Amino acid sequence: MALAAAGCGGAAPATVSAPRAPSAPAGEGAATRPAPKPAPAPRRAWVALEGEGRVAVLSARPRWRVVRRVRVPPGPHNLAAAPGGRVVAVTSPPADRVTLLDGDGRVRTHVRVPGSPHDAAFTPDGRRLWVTAERGRRLVALDPRTGRRLRTRATTGPPHDLAVAPDGRTLWITLDGSSRVEIRDARTGALRRRADLGGAPHDLAFAPGGGRVWLSNFASGTLTVAAARPARRLGALSAGAEPHHFAFGASALWASDNGGGTLERIDPRRRRVLGRTRVGARPHHVVVSGRDVLVAVNGTGRVAVVDGAGRLVRSLAVGAGPHGIDAAPEATTR
Repeated sequence: MALAAAGCGGAAPATVSAPRAPSAPAGEGAATRPAPKPAPAPRRAWVALEGEGRVAVLSARPRWRVVRRVRVPPGPHNLAAAPGGRVVAVTSPPADRVTLLDGDGRVRTHVRVPGSPHDAAFTPDGRRLWVTAERGRRLVALDPRTGRRLRTRATTGPPHDLAVAPDGRTLWITLDGSSRVEIRDARTGALRRRADLGGAPHDLAFAPGGGRVWLSNFASGTLTVAAARPARRLGALSAGAEPHHFAFGASALWASDNGGGTLERIDPRRRRVLGRTRVGARPHHVVVSGRDVLVAVNGTGRVAVVDGAGRLVRSLAVGAGPHGIDAAPEATTR
């Protein structure tokens, strides 16, 4: 908040000022200065450390570094940041818990979600947090502010990963052991359709605009490309030994090749691999923050930082077993 300057001390001698000429109205010769552009929001990222029951909080100011580690229930696996980064959800499948953190990494609450909560995703408006309970074969909606359960839906198979469409209307869920995905209403969780896309869908992500969905496949070097409306398979792309997770941004699609230890840089329009960067053993989740691509490298205990051209610019030690990662501008948590 800007504060007006004020004088202090004893009374000053009276002075007589010359009359001030009236200022010219805007648009009649008055010199105007453009409003200063707001400074870009500092960036922050969060990493689930599966091997030590913690979440590492990273800051990009002045360059990527660990600023805090916070303890969470055992086995933190996936995590998701709400729009703006004010809330971060962390799943701990072995403990049947979802932890809600604020943007600084302070614990807000632990929520019991029976049935091995695996993946989590916020709706674009930040009002709902959807969680897949894999062993329990349920989809659960939580209130991100309080952790209160809003809704529970049975699924037609063990739900693994999920993604919410950019328009906030639908969510897609992959099912373990199935070539089908479920398409559900993102507000109510009601099942709209099951679509058979072939393969063994693992993770999934909507392309910008929401018209295409990209999916990885278990035990496969192939990525599937699908149309979102109506849901149908459009094609496939070979991208390494076994790509697991991916993210859009920095003018590309970035896929972690868990089997090959690389990050694949893909042109999503032409559906071809542009290049690959060696990042270390067993890379998992990927997020794009500004011009940086961050990869949680499970086998090395590091986060690899890659630039938009695919060059490895930094490898940051974060802790044991990094798996899930997400990023956002730093949030004001007060």
